Amino acid sequence: MDKLTLPIATLISCSLLFAEESASAKSSDAAQEKSPWEFSATTSAAYYPETEHHRGATHFSGFSSPYDGVEVVVEFDAAYSLPFLRGDDEFTADNHVTFNMGLEISPVTIAPIAQITVSPIAFLELAIGGTAGTGWNTFGLFQGMAKYSAIEPEYKDLTPFAHWYLYGWASACLMFDLAALWEGDWHHVVATATYKAGYQKLTGTEADVWIWRTTDGLASGWVYEQEYFVGYQMPLKLSMIGIGATLSGHYKSSDYGNYSSNYKGDFMTIDIWSMAEIALSKKDKLYVLLDFESRRSFREKYKDIEHEPLMTYSGREWIFYMLGIQWKHLF
Repeated sequence: MDKLTLPIATLISCSLLFAEESASAKSSDAAQEKSPWEFSATTSAAYYPETEHHRGATHFSGFSSPYDGVEVVVEFDAAYSLPFLRGDDEFTADNHVTFNMGLEISPVTIAPIAQITVSPIAFLELAIGGTAGTGWNTFGLFQGMAKYSAIEPEYKDLTPFAHWYLYGWASACLMFDLAALWEGDWHHVVATATYKAGYQKLTGTEADVWIWRTTDGLASGWVYEQEYFVGYQMPLKLSMIGIGATLSGHYKSSDYGNYSSNYKGDFMTIDIWSMAEIALSKKDKLYVLLDFESRRSFREKYKDIEHEPLMTYSGREWIFYMLGIQWKHLF
Protein backbone atom coordinates (compact mmCIF):
# COMPACT_ATOMS: atom_id res chain seq x y z
CA MET A 1 0.00 0.00 0.00
CA ASP A 2 3.00 2.28 -0.10
CA LYS A 3 2.09 3.55 -3.57
CA LEU A 4 -0.99 5.43 -2.37
CA THR A 5 0.52 8.85 -2.95
CA LEU A 6 3.23 8.12 -5.53
CA PRO A 7 1.62 8.76 -8.95
CA ILE A 8 -0.80 11.49 -7.83
CA ALA A 9 1.81 13.41 -5.82
CA THR A 10 4.13 13.62 -8.81
CA LEU A 11 1.30 14.66 -11.07
CA ILE A 12 0.16 17.38 -8.66
CA SER A 13 3.63 18.90 -8.93
CA CYS A 14 3.76 18.60 -12.72
CA SER A 15 0.18 19.79 -13.31
CA LEU A 16 0.80 22.80 -11.12
CA LEU A 17 3.83 23.61 -13.23
CA PHE A 18 1.71 23.43 -16.37
CA ALA A 19 -0.87 25.68 -14.72
CA GLU A 20 1.79 28.14 -13.62
CA GLU A 21 3.25 28.33 -17.12
CA SER A 22 -0.18 28.96 -18.60
CA ALA A 23 -0.98 31.64 -16.04
CA SER A 24 2.40 33.25 -16.55
CA ALA A 25 1.83 33.49 -20.28
CA LYS A 26 -1.48 35.26 -19.66
CA SER A 27 -0.34 37.65 -16.97
CA SER A 28 3.31 37.90 -15.97
CA ASP A 29 2.57 40.87 -13.73
CA ALA A 30 0.06 38.88 -11.69
CA ALA A 31 2.57 36.06 -11.35
CA GLN A 32 5.16 38.47 -9.95
CA GLU A 33 2.70 39.64 -7.28
CA LYS A 34 1.93 36.10 -6.15
CA SER A 35 3.04 35.32 -2.59
CA PRO A 36 6.19 33.18 -2.37
CA TRP A 37 4.50 31.13 0.38
CA GLU A 38 2.08 28.27 -0.22
CA PHE A 39 0.36 26.33 2.55
CA SER A 40 -1.61 23.21 1.72
CA ALA A 41 -3.23 20.08 3.08
CA THR A 42 -3.44 16.93 0.97
CA THR A 43 -5.71 14.05 1.93
CA SER A 44 -5.16 10.74 0.14
CA ALA A 45 -7.50 7.75 0.44
CA ALA A 46 -7.49 4.36 -1.24
CA TYR A 47 -9.88 1.43 -1.50
CA TYR A 48 -8.41 -2.03 -2.14
CA PRO A 49 -10.45 -5.01 -3.38
CA GLU A 50 -9.20 -8.48 -2.49
CA THR A 51 -7.56 -10.63 -5.14
CA GLU A 52 -6.36 -14.11 -4.22
CA HIS A 53 -2.90 -15.20 -5.31
CA HIS A 54 -2.75 -17.82 -8.06
CA ARG A 55 0.49 -19.68 -8.59
CA GLY A 56 2.30 -20.15 -11.87
CA ALA A 57 3.77 -18.05 -14.65
CA THR A 58 2.66 -14.55 -15.65
CA HIS A 59 -1.14 -14.18 -15.58
CA PHE A 60 -4.06 -11.92 -14.64
CA SER A 61 -6.23 -12.55 -11.56
CA GLY A 62 -9.70 -11.12 -10.94
CA PHE A 63 -11.42 -10.11 -7.71
CA SER A 64 -12.00 -12.73 -5.04
CA SER A 65 -13.76 -10.32 -2.66
CA PRO A 66 -14.94 -6.70 -3.03
CA TYR A 67 -13.02 -5.52 0.04
CA ASP A 68 -9.48 -6.00 1.29
CA GLY A 69 -8.86 -2.69 3.04
CA VAL A 70 -8.78 1.09 2.97
CA GLU A 71 -6.02 3.57 3.65
CA VAL A 72 -5.95 7.25 4.54
CA VAL A 73 -2.95 9.60 4.68
CA VAL A 74 -2.95 13.35 5.36
CA GLU A 75 -0.02 15.61 4.55
CA PHE A 76 0.43 19.23 5.60
CA ASP A 77 2.94 21.29 3.60
CA ALA A 78 4.54 24.72 3.68
CA ALA A 79 6.46 25.77 0.57
CA TYR A 80 8.52 28.88 -0.12
CA SER A 81 9.56 29.72 -3.71
CA LEU A 82 12.24 32.13 -4.92
CA PRO A 83 13.32 33.24 -8.42
CA PHE A 84 16.38 31.28 -9.50
CA LEU A 85 18.63 31.95 -12.52
CA ARG A 86 15.79 33.65 -14.40
CA GLY A 87 16.28 34.93 -17.91
CA ASP A 88 14.31 36.95 -20.45
CA ASP A 89 13.30 34.08 -22.73
CA GLU A 90 10.25 31.84 -22.36
CA PHE A 91 12.34 28.86 -21.23
CA THR A 92 13.90 30.58 -18.19
CA ALA A 93 11.50 33.42 -17.33
CA ASP A 94 9.82 31.37 -14.56
CA ASN A 95 12.89 29.57 -13.16
CA HIS A 96 12.59 29.06 -9.42
CA VAL A 97 13.73 27.13 -6.36
CA THR A 98 11.19 25.86 -3.83
CA PHE A 99 11.83 24.82 -0.23
CA ASN A 100 9.16 22.51 1.14
CA MET A 101 8.54 21.22 4.66
CA GLY A 102 5.75 18.77 5.34
CA LEU A 103 4.26 16.40 7.88
CA GLU A 104 2.64 13.13 6.76
CA ILE A 105 0.19 11.48 9.16
CA SER A 106 -1.61 8.15 8.83
CA PRO A 107 -3.43 6.05 11.46
CA VAL A 108 -0.22 4.02 11.96
CA THR A 109 2.67 6.38 11.10
CA ILE A 110 3.96 9.92 11.34
CA ALA A 111 6.76 11.32 9.18
CA PRO A 112 8.15 14.83 8.60
CA ILE A 113 9.28 15.47 5.01
CA ALA A 114 11.71 18.00 3.55
CA GLN A 115 12.36 18.71 -0.13
CA ILE A 116 14.17 21.25 -2.29
CA THR A 117 12.99 21.62 -5.88
CA VAL A 118 14.80 23.53 -8.62
CA SER A 119 13.40 24.40 -12.05
CA PRO A 120 16.43 25.49 -14.11
CA ILE A 121 14.46 25.55 -17.37
CA ALA A 122 10.77 25.37 -18.30
CA PHE A 123 10.75 21.65 -19.15
CA LEU A 124 12.92 20.30 -16.30
CA GLU A 125 12.43 19.97 -12.55
CA LEU A 126 15.11 18.63 -10.19
CA ALA A 127 14.45 17.69 -6.58
CA ILE A 128 16.19 16.28 -3.53
CA GLY A 129 14.43 15.31 -0.33
CA GLY A 130 14.10 13.03 2.63
CA THR A 131 11.81 11.76 5.35
CA ALA A 132 12.24 10.17 8.77
CA GLY A 133 9.16 8.50 10.21
CA THR A 134 8.07 6.14 12.93
CA GLY A 135 5.05 3.88 13.31
CA TRP A 136 2.96 1.77 15.65
CA ASN A 137 0.32 -0.94 15.72
CA THR A 138 -3.31 0.24 15.74
CA PHE A 139 -5.95 -1.96 17.43
CA GLY A 140 -3.65 -4.97 17.03
CA LEU A 141 -4.68 -5.12 13.36
CA PHE A 142 -2.68 -2.55 11.37
CA GLN A 143 1.10 -2.53 11.57
CA GLY A 144 2.88 0.72 10.93
CA MET A 145 6.40 -0.59 11.52
CA ALA A 146 7.50 -4.21 12.00
CA LYS A 147 10.41 -6.58 11.34
CA TYR A 148 10.18 -10.01 9.75
CA SER A 149 11.06 -13.22 11.56
CA ALA A 150 11.19 -16.42 9.50
CA ILE A 151 11.07 -18.71 12.55
CA GLU A 152 7.33 -18.32 13.23
CA PRO A 153 7.05 -16.80 10.53
CA GLU A 154 5.58 -13.39 11.41
CA TYR A 155 6.07 -9.64 11.37
CA LYS A 156 6.91 -8.39 14.87
CA ASP A 157 6.00 -4.83 15.85
CA LEU A 158 8.82 -2.40 16.59
CA THR A 159 8.80 0.24 19.32
CA PRO A 160 7.64 3.68 18.09
CA PHE A 161 10.26 6.46 18.27
CA ALA A 162 12.96 3.88 19.05
CA HIS A 163 13.03 2.75 15.42
CA TRP A 164 12.78 4.97 12.34
CA TYR A 165 11.98 4.61 8.68
CA LEU A 166 14.49 6.68 6.70
CA TYR A 167 14.20 7.51 3.01
CA GLY A 168 16.26 10.00 1.03
CA TRP A 169 15.91 10.61 -2.70
CA ALA A 170 16.86 12.68 -5.73
CA SER A 171 14.66 13.01 -8.80
CA ALA A 172 14.40 14.60 -12.23
CA CYS A 173 11.16 15.34 -14.07
CA LEU A 174 11.01 16.19 -17.78
CA MET A 175 7.81 17.91 -18.99
CA PHE A 176 6.27 18.66 -22.36
CA ASP A 177 3.21 20.75 -23.23
CA LEU A 178 2.03 20.98 -26.83
CA ALA A 179 0.54 24.40 -26.07
CA ALA A 180 4.07 25.77 -25.78
CA LEU A 181 4.41 25.18 -29.53
CA TRP A 182 0.76 25.60 -30.53
CA GLU A 183 -0.94 28.18 -28.35
CA GLY A 184 -4.50 27.65 -27.23
CA ASP A 185 -6.52 26.63 -24.18
CA TRP A 186 -7.48 23.35 -25.87
CA HIS A 187 -3.97 22.45 -27.05
CA HIS A 188 -2.53 21.26 -23.73
CA VAL A 189 -1.43 17.74 -24.58
CA VAL A 190 1.04 17.16 -21.76
CA ALA A 191 3.62 14.51 -20.98
CA THR A 192 6.00 13.89 -18.09
CA ALA A 193 8.84 11.47 -17.44
CA THR A 194 10.20 11.20 -13.90
CA TYR A 195 13.09 9.20 -12.48
CA LYS A 196 13.69 9.00 -8.75
CA ALA A 197 16.57 7.21 -7.02
CA GLY A 198 16.84 6.85 -3.27
CA TYR A 199 17.91 4.86 -0.25
CA GLN A 200 15.53 3.47 2.36
CA LYS A 201 16.28 1.90 5.73
CA LEU A 202 14.56 0.79 8.91
CA THR A 203 16.82 1.58 11.87
CA GLY A 204 17.56 -0.55 14.92
CA THR A 205 16.99 -3.93 13.30
CA GLU A 206 19.05 -6.41 11.29
CA ALA A 207 15.96 -7.98 9.73
CA ASP A 208 16.23 -8.32 5.96
CA VAL A 209 12.49 -7.74 5.42
CA TRP A 210 10.13 -5.36 7.18
CA ILE A 211 6.85 -3.41 7.12
CA TRP A 212 6.35 0.32 6.78
CA ARG A 213 2.86 1.87 6.84
CA THR A 214 1.12 -1.52 6.46
CA THR A 215 3.22 -2.39 3.38
CA ASP A 216 4.92 -5.75 3.85
CA GLY A 217 7.90 -7.22 1.98
CA LEU A 218 10.11 -4.12 2.11
CA ALA A 219 13.90 -4.15 2.53
CA SER A 220 16.69 -1.68 3.21
CA GLY A 221 18.73 -0.61 0.19
CA TRP A 222 18.88 1.54 -2.93
CA VAL A 223 15.54 1.81 -4.71
CA TYR A 224 14.20 3.49 -7.83
CA GLU A 225 10.90 4.80 -9.22
CA GLN A 226 10.19 5.60 -12.86
CA GLU A 227 6.98 7.33 -13.88
CA TYR A 228 5.61 8.18 -17.32
CA PHE A 229 2.40 10.10 -17.98
CA VAL A 230 0.49 11.41 -21.02
CA GLY A 231 -2.55 13.59 -20.48
CA TYR A 232 -4.86 16.23 -21.86
CA GLN A 233 -5.42 19.46 -19.91
CA MET A 234 -8.68 21.37 -20.44
CA PRO A 235 -10.20 24.70 -19.31
CA LEU A 236 -13.03 22.82 -17.59
CA LYS A 237 -13.95 21.53 -14.14
CA LEU A 238 -12.56 18.22 -15.39
CA SER A 239 -9.21 19.91 -15.91
CA MET A 240 -7.05 16.92 -16.87
CA ILE A 241 -7.31 13.27 -17.86
CA GLY A 242 -4.51 10.88 -18.69
CA ILE A 243 -2.82 7.53 -18.39
CA GLY A 244 0.49 6.62 -16.85
CA ALA A 245 2.86 3.90 -15.77
CA THR A 246 5.04 3.57 -12.67
CA LEU A 247 7.96 1.13 -12.41
CA SER A 248 9.65 0.62 -9.06
CA GLY A 249 11.97 -1.75 -7.27
CA HIS A 250 15.40 -2.41 -5.80
CA TYR A 251 18.60 -2.07 -7.80
CA LYS A 252 20.08 -5.15 -6.08
CA SER A 253 18.37 -8.44 -5.26
CA SER A 254 20.85 -8.96 -2.41
CA ASP A 255 19.06 -6.27 -0.34
CA TYR A 256 16.73 -9.07 0.72
CA GLY A 257 19.56 -11.11 2.23
CA ASN A 258 18.73 -14.80 2.64
CA TYR A 259 15.44 -14.35 0.78
CA SER A 260 16.93 -12.57 -2.23
CA SER A 261 17.26 -15.53 -4.58
CA ASN A 262 13.93 -17.35 -4.32
CA TYR A 263 11.91 -14.21 -3.55
CA LYS A 264 13.58 -12.24 -6.37
CA GLY A 265 14.61 -9.14 -4.47
CA ASP A 266 15.07 -7.04 -7.60
CA PHE A 267 11.51 -7.68 -8.84
CA MET A 268 10.16 -4.64 -10.69
CA THR A 269 6.61 -3.69 -9.69
CA ILE A 270 4.68 -2.18 -12.60
CA ASP A 271 1.59 -0.02 -12.12
CA ILE A 272 -0.56 1.09 -15.07
CA TRP A 273 -3.11 3.70 -14.11
CA SER A 274 -5.58 6.28 -15.35
CA MET A 275 -6.02 9.66 -13.68
CA ALA A 276 -8.59 12.46 -13.69
CA GLU A 277 -8.03 15.91 -12.19
CA ILE A 278 -11.09 17.92 -11.14
CA ALA A 279 -10.80 21.63 -10.35
CA LEU A 280 -13.30 22.09 -7.53
CA SER A 281 -12.28 25.72 -6.98
CA LYS A 282 -9.25 27.97 -7.21
CA LYS A 283 -7.97 26.44 -3.97
CA ASP A 284 -9.20 22.88 -4.27
CA LYS A 285 -8.35 20.05 -6.65
CA LEU A 286 -9.50 16.44 -6.62
CA TYR A 287 -7.58 13.58 -8.23
CA VAL A 288 -9.06 10.16 -8.99
CA LEU A 289 -6.80 7.21 -9.81
CA LEU A 290 -7.57 3.68 -11.08
CA ASP A 291 -4.51 1.45 -10.69
CA PHE A 292 -3.68 -1.97 -12.16
CA GLU A 293 -0.54 -3.51 -10.67
CA SER A 294 1.73 -6.48 -11.19
CA ARG A 295 2.96 -8.38 -8.14
CA ARG A 296 5.04 -11.52 -7.61
CA SER A 297 3.51 -14.85 -8.55
CA PHE A 298 4.85 -17.92 -6.76
CA ARG A 299 5.50 -21.58 -7.55
CA GLU A 300 3.89 -22.80 -4.33
CA LYS A 301 0.26 -22.40 -3.26
CA TYR A 302 -0.02 -19.04 -1.52
CA LYS A 303 -0.55 -19.04 2.26
CA ASP A 304 -0.26 -15.50 3.63
CA ILE A 305 2.02 -12.46 3.75
CA GLU A 306 4.02 -14.02 6.59
CA HIS A 307 5.09 -16.94 4.39
CA GLU A 308 5.62 -14.86 1.24
CA PRO A 309 9.38 -14.13 1.69
CA LEU A 310 9.93 -17.90 2.02
CA MET A 311 8.20 -18.71 -1.28
CA THR A 312 9.68 -19.10 -4.75
CA TYR A 313 9.08 -16.49 -7.45
CA SER A 314 7.69 -17.88 -10.70
CA GLY A 315 6.26 -14.93 -12.66
CA ARG A 316 4.16 -11.79 -12.65
CA GLU A 317 0.53 -11.59 -11.49
CA TRP A 318 -1.59 -8.68 -12.77
CA ILE A 319 -4.44 -7.41 -10.59
CA PHE A 320 -6.71 -4.41 -10.19
CA TYR A 321 -4.88 -2.85 -7.26
CA MET A 322 -6.81 0.14 -6.01
CA LEU A 323 -9.12 3.10 -6.45
CA GLY A 324 -7.33 6.18 -5.15
CA ILE A 325 -8.67 9.65 -4.38
CA GLN A 326 -6.64 12.69 -3.41
CA TRP A 327 -7.87 16.14 -2.40
CA LYS A 328 -5.49 19.07 -2.21
CA HIS A 329 -6.54 22.31 -0.51
CA LEU A 330 -4.54 25.54 -0.61
CA PHE A 331 -4.86 27.87 2.38
